[in-house]
Amino acid sequence: MSKYVYLAICILFACEVKDPEPVVKKEKWSVEHSIDFNQELHEREELAIKIYLEHHKDLKMIETGTGVRYQFAENRTGTGDFAKLGDQVSVNISIALLDGTSCYETDSIPDQFILGQSDEESGLQEVLQLMQIGQKTKIIIPSYLAHGLLGDSEIIPPQSILLIDVELISLQ
Repeated sequence: MSKYVYLAICILFACEVKDPEPVVKKEKWSVEHSIDFNQELHEREELAIKIYLEHHKDLKMIETGTGVRYQFAENRTGTGDFAKLGDQVSVNISIALLDGTSCYETDSIPDQFILGQSDEESGLQEVLQLMQIGQKTKIIIPSYLAHGLLGDSEIIPPQSILLIDVELISLQ
């Protein structure tokens, strides 16, 4: 046997013969895929919020047209003007996930930001415009009005529904 034939036989037996892997045809992502994905996410979040509210019968929340739910604290009425876009607001705030996991809470110094000109959750900014100084409000914000598909890259996971307790301290 020639050395080349011997070498070919060795190579043939040394190499594993594998069945070719099936080729998976990948579809291009389309606008329709995005619409379907967002509708499914919206329906899933609505169901999660509904279940949460069914388990917390003490909450009698009002739903806005965007899907934010809020409830003013019964024992805290506000005074003065309502917050409006462009106002600098000072707030005490506590943010948790719907499962109760705490994400953030102001310390002794209130958070300050300009309404409509900050990267605070748009759902929070929406409800702050319904509040007067001194009011406390409990808010449920769907992910699409909070930190969306990506989360905040630090504490809040992607696609998180937020439970926020906020008190409007002052306006400027």
